Amino acid sequence: MKDYGTVTPQVFHNASILMLDFVGHTEKAIAQDPAALVTELNDIFNVFDRITEMFGCERIRTVGDAYMAVSGLPEPHPDHAHNIARVALRMLRYIERRNAAHAEAWLCRIGINSGPVVGSLVGVQKYVYDIFGPGVNMAARMESLSEPMKITISENTYRLIKDDFICTERGEFEVKGFGQQVLYYLDREIPSFR
Repeated sequence: MKDYGTVTPQVFHNASILMLDFVGHTEKAIAQDPAALVTELNDIFNVFDRITEMFGCERIRTVGDAYMAVSGLPEPHPDHAHNIARVALRMLRYIERRNAAHAEAWLCRIGINSGPVVGSLVGVQKYVYDIFGPGVNMAARMESLSEPMKITISENTYRLIKDDFICTERGEFEVKGFGQQVLYYLDREIPSFR
């Protein structure tokens, strides 16, 4: 970037992408004190950042109340799907515990997909690292097809983690841009007694 003013986009063939969005956040923002709401969201995202880092994953961005993280880049990792699944389960557990201790509940939907992505710095005046491609689009579809307080994963992710996690098949869904797909709920990790 310093030498040439540009960065060559890089393809990562083995990555897992997590998309999280809170349900009903817009209504909350209108109905409540915006400063308190942003402070609370910031606290939640700070915890999410720590969880993400704990498993060697990267937060790519937040947009409003949406959170996007990835595993398998910038350094490839053979357990990218396992790592992002562990992140998702801990995020959900954190929100459940937080809700038990607060009057106002936050409900989130999480979607995960594993597949190729393109990563690159984008922007002219303000640079930001971002990821693109079908792998990201499918993760976004998984999130939008999920239910509140559930983690929906694609068949690609399921195939990579099925031996180490308990998943429930949801059936076939029409996924925009991807046709009929079998989707799964990620329920929990199988404890290892090694």
